[in-house]
Amino acid sequence: MRVILLEKVLNLGDLGDEVNVKPGYGRNFLLPRGKAVPATRENQARFEAQREELLQQASDKLSAAEGRRAAIDELDALTFEVNVSPEGRLYGSISAREIAEKLTEMGYPVEKSEVDQPDGAIRETGEFTVGLILHADVSTELKINVVPNDDIDADELQAQEIEAIEALEDD
Repeated sequence: MRVILLEKVLNLGDLGDEVNVKPGYGRNFLLPRGKAVPATRENQARFEAQREELLQQASDKLSAAEGRRAAIDELDALTFEVNVSPEGRLYGSISAREIAEKLTEMGYPVEKSEVDQPDGAIRETGEFTVGLILHADVSTELKINVVPNDDIDADELQAQEIEAIEALEDD
């Protein structure tokens, strides 16, 4: 499927490039999100008429992403206090959604799709580094500290685990 890119797409092309993509990627990702249009003569003519406006929008998006990166780079680290089992494993995990929500609450708007966790969700305590891809040309790294929540002791957590298991067995 041939499409005309309306913005820079990571690992695919730049604004105005006419590229060949798999039909599913084009139909299900690029077209619905407004990142591309089918490469027809009408769309090529429409694109050429709007080229300057699209270039200005792309420039605005890039400068906004660079501003967000500068603000996020001022953070030392993002700390999560979590409940931990006696073995040191988390009850649950810290995924891209939790990281994006915490950053947004702190005043740094980030979408979960912009958080890059190549090793998957965090499931243990310690210090981790996650990537933030804010734009095709703008990325940064953020340190994540996962520390145990000291409000609940291990015996209480173990008692809660036993109660939860017994409740499940009763059902």
